[in-house]
Amino acid sequence: MLRHPFFKYSFLILLFIDLIFTIGLILAGINDISLDTLKATTIWFVCFYWLPVWLSAAIILKLRNINIHYTILELIISIIALTLGLMVTEKLLQFTFSEFKSMGAFVIFGGFTWAVPIYFVSRFIEHKKGIAIEKSAREQAQLETLRYQLNPHFMFNSLNTISAYIHTKPDLADEVLHELADILRYSLDTAQTKSISLQQEIDIINKYFNIEKARFGDRLTVNYDISDTLLTQQIPPLLLQPIVENAIKHNAKQTELIINIKVEKQDDLLKVIISDNGSGFNETILSQGYGKGVGMKNLQQRVTQLNQGKMTLNNKNGAEVLLEMAI
Repeated sequence: MLRHPFFKYSFLILLFIDLIFTIGLILAGINDISLDTLKATTIWFVCFYWLPVWLSAAIILKLRNINIHYTILELIISIIALTLGLMVTEKLLQFTFSEFKSMGAFVIFGGFTWAVPIYFVSRFIEHKKGIAIEKSAREQAQLETLRYQLNPHFMFNSLNTISAYIHTKPDLADEVLHELADILRYSLDTAQTKSISLQQEIDIINKYFNIEKARFGDRLTVNYDISDTLLTQQIPPLLLQPIVENAIKHNAKQTELIINIKVEKQDDLLKVIISDNGSGFNETILSQGYGKGVGMKNLQQRVTQLNQGKMTLNNKNGAEVLLEMAI
């Protein structure tokens, strides 16, 4: 959890605020440059700024991991943590400096006054950072998809399929050629698109499957379990394609590969479950959520940036990827 970017930048920002506050008191003549001022500054930083903010952040992130994400609740947690921090700070200052007077009701007022701006400034930074990461990851996903579609294996297999059927089954060869062109056009057309309907994403996946079926024949079976009412739901483009590509890529030698795509709504969440009967994920991929490839790592970053977005990998008679996002 400490790897979260918040813990990296908040420590220095809070230390900077504490030092600026101390310098202001010195310049105003309220405090002087002394060992006692250093002790007081340290107590304020550790007990009021640093530990309470990190404690509230740890609780909030823990709740978000189990899909509990409410602004009011998070704000209350921040206020309680800062108020408790201020109470501890007061006691330590009274213990260290006998002349230090009680802050009285300011303990509660101060916790509220500091917690509100700290929480909303953090949310603002988090939001801006999330937009930048999502944009970067989406652009990377676009480039990665283009690379996969243009890589020698994909192009060779597709063109080889077309060549194999161009005389014996010209209609099939023509169909594969058009599917290939549609996939490339879709990648370019959605380069700047923030969201598309689930139906559009399914359509492009079907084109990908059609090319693979021309090559794999009856060895590849795809099953859908999607209610018509969910097909209009908006999702980021190219969200599902990396998963089905991954399933085929790692199970190409499977005697019979079955891929199941299920979409369901649960309360305010859209859940997409893609599973196969292949070899499943290894322990490394299960623990960190992605392997050595860039595609699944990019996908995880993109999903994390979505509202209540989460990607879970499991092995259930093969690989299973569960995507969750708010509707």
